[in-house]
Amino acid sequence: MLPNSNRSSRSPNKALRYFTLFMCLLYPALGLFIMFSDDNQLTLPDKYKIILGVMLIAYGALRFYRSYKKNKPQDYSDEDN
Repeated sequence: MLPNSNRSSRSPNKALRYFTLFMCLLYPALGLFIMFSDDNQLTLPDKYKIILGVMLIAYGALRFYRSYKKNKPQDYSDEDN
């Protein structure tokens, strides 16, 4: 009996999609944490904290955009014509 190849190929993609979404949320959260952290928590000058925080937030937004573009539902309305 052959294994169900459709089921086995969908499971890693679904797990990868959830991991990507988690990372898209983690990067901006880490960026905000760095931007608003005290000097006791993170010993960087304020200028570098802001730069690093903005870069992490932008990277999280970029990852979300790329993930959405890759996984967005297909529009099949043109096939009816």
